[in-house]
This record gives sequence, C-alpha cells and structure tokens, in this order.
Amino acid sequence: SSNSNTPIDPQSSFDFVFLPSSSTVPKDDGNTTSRIFQHSKLLIFVFICFTFHLSNATILPLVMQALAVGNGRTGILLSGLCIIVAQVFMVMSASICGKYSGVHGRKPLFLIGILAVPLRCAILTLLLHIKEGYNETPAFLNVLILSTQALDGVGAGVFGTMYVLVTSDISGGTGRFSFTLGLTTTAMSIGSTISGYLGQALAQDDGYREAFIILGHMALIPAILYFFCMSETLPEKTKQLTDGKAEEYDQSELGRKYKELI
Repeated sequence: SSNSNTPIDPQSSFDFVFLPSSSTVPKDDGNTTSRIFQHSKLLIFVFICFTFHLSNATILPLVMQALAVGNGRTGILLSGLCIIVAQVFMVMSASICGKYSGVHGRKPLFLIGILAVPLRCAILTLLLHIKEGYNETPAFLNVLILSTQALDGVGAGVFGTMYVLVTSDISGGTGRFSFTLGLTTTAMSIGSTISGYLGQALAQDDGYREAFIILGHMALIPAILYFFCMSETLPEKTKQLTDGKAEEYDQSELGRKYKELI
C-alpha cells in the first residue's frame, strides 16, 4: 500500500501496571467504546486537558480586569490589546509546533506550553505586588502586565496544536480518533467553564494577586502529570526529516504491524 494508507503505530515506554499495557486505544472489537475508558494513558491525558484549562482559562479575564481597574479609557485599550498580543503569539507558537513536533517529539513542546501558565502566574503575582506600592499605576507597569499575554499565546498555541496530535498518537490505528478527540475536547470545555467561575470567586474573595498565586499552583498539576505519567507519543518508527517537508518510514516494520491490526 501507499504511504498515505500506512497506519501509524505509536510505541510508549510508560503504562500503569494495573491496566493493559498498550500505547494506543484498543482496536475495534465490538466493545471498543467501553474499553477506551480502561486505557490509562488516555485517562491521564483527559485529566491533564481538564486541569490545564481549569487553571488557564480564567487568567485572561483577570488580567483584563486588573488592567482596566483605575485606568479609565487607557484601561479599556489595554484590555483589548491583551487579546491581540495573545493571538499573535498563539499563531506563531502553533506554527512552530506544527513544524517541529515531528522532529523533536511531542513531549518537550507540550511541556513548554503547559509550563507557560505557572510562569505567567508567577510574573503576574510579582507585578501586582509591585503595583500595590503605587497610588497610581505607572505606564511601564501596565505594559509589563500586558506583555505577560505573550505567555498566554504560547500556552494556548502549543496546547491547541499538540493536544490534537497527542490524541491522534494515542488513538492511532483504532478508528476511534473522533471519539477520543471528543473526550479530550469535552474535558477542556468543562475545565474552562469551571475556571471562569473559580477565577472570579478567588479574585472577589481574596484579590487578584492571591488568585494568580492559587491558579499558578493549580497549573503545576498538569505539568507534573505530563512530565511523570506521559511518555513520548510520537511513533518510534516514524522519522521526519529536519526540514519538516518529508517523512521516511520503515516499510517492512509498519507493514508487519498493519497485518497484525487487520
């Protein structure tokens, strides 16, 4: 068969011992849907998607509010620029991930995107602490707070690109990619919804600085889980050239795997 019809067979080095050892969701055998929920790597990844958005989704509204309060019309302008800055860096980050994720693997890039959130919260906490020392916020401090949106774009761009690729790696060869992607996307949506309420409640009860401290600690959860519990999901038998334009496969090995799948 041609390369376009050759399935990818990811091989992973980590699996919980109390669940079946497999790097992909089980092949369709008439009861695949129920067996999907027994797959340790997928369940961990779904939880990572949930916790990432639980901590990250509310940060942008809080930053916009922190800039708008007490700054009049300038605050409204800065709030709008928050979105623009984040979108610019998100596009660039997504482009980089698309080009290099097949060369350097999924895990290093994914960790960069996840760790951008706690780093961003730490910087915001420091800047808001400095801001409390001024009766009127100086312009340079507002610009520094605005610049943290670059990390928002990095996190969103990397995660938005890589979670689809990792989901594809996990479900490769099973015919259940859409269902698996639906699980991860649903987890992200639920996390984002809860995050909106959680962030506003923290800001109202404890203040913006304390809210960023709590959210920053929460953002470490998906980073720790991904580092320790998720191995590299990029197929070992796939070698992508460093120019990002072509791929070479071990045809004999993939042919043997394909015969095993069918």
